[in-house]
Order: sequence, then structure tokens, then C-alpha cells
Amino acid sequence: MRAEVAIPNVIVSELDKKIQFVKQKHLTGILAIESDMIHQWRLYFLAGQLVWANTRTHAKRRWCRQLLQHRPELLKNGLSAYPADWTYSRLARLVICKKFNRQVFSHIVSGCISEALFDLQQQGTLSFQQTGKGLKYRIKSQKACDFSYINLQTIGIWAQAKHRWHQWEEAGLTAIGPNDALVIQDLASLEDLASPRLFKLLSALANRQQTLRDIALKANQPLQPFVMSILPHIHNQSLRLKSVEDKIPRSVIAHQEDVVFKIAQAIIPKDARIVYVDDSLANSQTMATIVEAAGFRYSNISDPLEVLKQLVKLKPKVIFLQLTMPVVNGYELCAQIRRISGFKDTPIVMVGSENSLAERMRAKMVGASEFVSKPIKPKNVLKSLIELNMI
Repeated sequence: MRAEVAIPNVIVSELDKKIQFVKQKHLTGILAIESDMIHQWRLYFLAGQLVWANTRTHAKRRWCRQLLQHRPELLKNGLSAYPADWTYSRLARLVICKKFNRQVFSHIVSGCISEALFDLQQQGTLSFQQTGKGLKYRIKSQKACDFSYINLQTIGIWAQAKHRWHQWEEAGLTAIGPNDALVIQDLASLEDLASPRLFKLLSALANRQQTLRDIALKANQPLQPFVMSILPHIHNQSLRLKSVEDKIPRSVIAHQEDVVFKIAQAIIPKDARIVYVDDSLANSQTMATIVEAAGFRYSNISDPLEVLKQLVKLKPKVIFLQLTMPVVNGYELCAQIRRISGFKDTPIVMVGSENSLAERMRAKMVGASEFVSKPIKPKNVLKSLIELNMI
């Protein structure tokens, strides 16, 4: 048993040295971590303080759990359906604009970092046990003015994550992944051997999609005691674990656009205008409904020959440009717009029906910033505005 405990100490000790080095040097930037068997991890530091941790492993579920704990009302509209880095930057902007409570934001971010650091220690340990190779580290420094992360009171979070991982190891849970889902394999045996309370809980929540972390949170139990309570039933094969994708239940993401609209309305200047160039009245009405709900002013230009003159007059923040129109196509119009000095940096989003790689490449070549495929849907339009940092 002692030999097993010594192995992960190599991984944790080396990780600790890297984190302490960044802290002592007051560095601002990213500590990238990877190995042959795990996805790349990124730890973000601002003046030596850990402000965010990101990985592809269950990023959406992690964000969803923290919102469920600290701002469950946001989940009703599906904010967590968007990627974790998007939700961080969006909420960070709201904090800066004083539209979102800084303390709540700090709790959410700290919770995400804590989970990510735990997973990093576990996956690094398991990788080392199988390959004998340690983690690879790379530090990328950045200027503080170019680093869009908020310095929050997360002091002690690494020490806390180390302690939790040590307890997990000591309990003999090294190979038990908290991101694995729980499956009832023998219902009769489980009912016979488990306590009535535990059986009722697992019958309701162990649905092959809920992870150990998800179930523990919904059961209002600390993760490790919950896992210890089900461990005998895993050993007797009443229960088993399976890996699952990073996926949010449909009930959470059913109305995801609603909350994005509310966030946009809170931070978009009232005079910000979007122009959509399209000769189709139906398409224009659809686009108008989406962008006006997001808090933008909206104008449509239906005559391709009037585009340049009208754009100079309207001075939009973003231009959506239909690809196929009579007389002149979207590619030609985009190139013409880019020749006007006032629109060299204005975001232009091409709207097309094919959504092929060739179509997207050609759009980029003439100066388009983004590409949205038809039919026009709120999710796609909002995603393009998010990518352009307009929301």
C-alpha cells in the first residue's frame, strides 16, 4: 500500500513545484500540462494567483454543477450548455460591468478550479502508473493587460485540492473516477443489500448518465463519503461504473437562448446596431427577432446596390451578409466593404446555405469574420456574436 501512495507523490510533488514557481515569480499567463495519456490541461495565473483551470474533460458538467450550487436559477435557461471558457468570459464581463455578484462568481470559479485540479492529480497519477512517465509542463507568459481573467480570492485552493486527493488515495479510491457514471447492474441484489435510503437514492439518480459527482451533489452529500457508501455494491457487482461524455441533460439546455438574451441586454450599448444585407423579407424578419431580443438595434438592406451608401450612414457594429443575392453576391460585397477605411475592422458575418469548407474558406479570403449557415437560428447567430465578443 505504501508503494502505491509513493507513486502519485511524484506527480503531485512536481505539479506543486510548478505552481509554487509561478506563484513566487508573480507570473501572468498559462501553465500548460499534458502527458501521453491525458488531454491537455491549462492553469491560468494572474500575478501568480491561480484564476482558472481548463480541460476538455467534463468541462460542461463541471460548470453545470457549480451553477446548480450557487446560481441554480440560471440553469433553468440552460446557460451551461455553452462551452466552459465561454461561460467564464461572459460572466467575467458581467462582473466587471457590476451585473453579476463578484462573490458568487468567485465561488463558481473556485469550485471549477478545485474539481479540475483533483482530476489532474488523478489522471496524472493513473497515467504515471501505466507508463512510468511524468507530466510535461510549458509556461506561456502574457501581459496582464492582455489577460482577460479576474483576480479573485482563491488562495489555498491548490492546498485544498491536494488534501482532497490525498484523502481519496488513502481511502483506496485512486482508480475510481468521479466523472464516471453509475449503472445499476443487479437491481434485486442492490435492494437486498443496500439501506432503504441508499436504494431509493440510487434508483432515482443512477440512470447511466449521472456521474458520481452529479449524484453526490443532487443527494446533498460530500463526494467521498457518498462514494464510500456505494463502494461495497461496486465490489459485489450490484453497481458498476462507466465513462460518459461531457453532456448536459436536455431539461437543462431546452431554453438556452433566453439567458444569453438577458446577458446581452445587460452589457450591450443601447446604440449598438446590426445590419443584415438580404433581399428576403422572411430572412430579415427572422434575423430582426433574434438581434433585437439580444438588445441590438436592427436594420435591413435589401438592395445590394445601396449597401455601401447605407452602411456609411448606419455605422453598424456588425454586418450580416447574405451570400447569394441578385446582381452582386456576398463575396463581392464583402470585398467592397473591406475597401472602405471605416469598415476594415467591422465584423462581417457571411450567411450561406451550403456550409461547406470551400464556402467558408472563400468567405475568409474576402475578409469575412464569421460564417453562419442557414436556416437562420438563434443559437447560430448568438454563437457568432459571442465569438466576435459582441456579447
